[in-house]
Amino acid sequence: MGGNKKPVVSLSDQERFPEINDLSFLMQMKQDELAPLFNFQSGDRLNSEKLELVNQYALRIRSSKKFWEKDQLPDWLDDYLLKCKRTVPYYNSRPKSLYDQPTIDRSIVRSTPWQFVSSELNLEDLLVYQTSGTTGAAMDVLFDPVSQACWLPQLQSILDLYGINLDSRPDNVTIALVCSQKSTLTYASLSTYLKSSGVLKININPSDWKVPAHRIQYLEKYNPQILTGDPFAFMDLLALKPRITPKALVSSAMKLTEGIRKKLEEYFACPIIDTYSLTECRMIAFAENNRHRAIRPELYLEVFDKDKDILLPYGERGELVITGGNNPFLPLIRYRTGDFCQLEIENGIPFIVDLEARTPVAFYKKNHYCPTKL
Repeated sequence: MGGNKKPVVSLSDQERFPEINDLSFLMQMKQDELAPLFNFQSGDRLNSEKLELVNQYALRIRSSKKFWEKDQLPDWLDDYLLKCKRTVPYYNSRPKSLYDQPTIDRSIVRSTPWQFVSSELNLEDLLVYQTSGTTGAAMDVLFDPVSQACWLPQLQSILDLYGINLDSRPDNVTIALVCSQKSTLTYASLSTYLKSSGVLKININPSDWKVPAHRIQYLEKYNPQILTGDPFAFMDLLALKPRITPKALVSSAMKLTEGIRKKLEEYFACPIIDTYSLTECRMIAFAENNRHRAIRPELYLEVFDKDKDILLPYGERGELVITGGNNPFLPLIRYRTGDFCQLEIENGIPFIVDLEARTPVAFYKKNHYCPTKL
């Protein structure tokens, strides 16, 4: 695990989709005359056992009404800490009680990611994602097919609150990840969890397409139900005026301003949802009434002093620290996010107030946005 590496394609489609027998729609998306110049192949690798784990996670996250109350710890936390201490090398010598645990930060996970891998895991399930390094040095994040696929139930738990249901079937595109970058991985894929429906990752940079006009024609042909991306990608997409009817746009990576939100809402006529997430643990919360509502009952949130390893009293502002998650290859205990906020608990649901994430910076080149975060 060193510097930036190009991905190596080594699996067949049958290995990527062990539970999907009919791959004809995948071939259609790839071979369409309007398709972009896809440069990667991706699959969820969910067999029947792993799919059941994703379904169980979906049931929990979509039905949870209360996470924990003020001045209380969630009931799952003690067992989680004990398991980490027993099976995860980095935590073997750590205290049993959460209150005795020091915080950790990105530099520790980046330097020794293998120390966070449980001794109980099958390394055949190991997947590695390398961050771009735009918020610091590049970092290898370890995960498995189940935790990777669980971003979909996390998304659904947000859509549920908007009354949005996904039409999951094998002949349509449920989600398109839209990028506007100089270069990025692009692919057509299928979601086993979403009943073999299509998932796209596209870059609207004209150089990624055989003909620039195909960018809009391809999107209009497949008309994804959900678009995900960052505010700059969405504004670049808006400039192309695609005739599509998404059920929602889900923004991440940087703050969505009210001005951009209104422009997107006016054109696409659907909810524009601003999410807060980390590569290390995926989605955490989404913006609701000038604050962020937490969506993960298995993620415990605390606020610490920026410079000292001191837990701050309820309601005080400091650095957001997280414990838990569902990634067995990166179990987190008091992990400093580098983001700042206050916490409020209402009816057992945590809310992140006045979130100050790492600063987004946009570079402009001939009307092309290249967003990043410091």
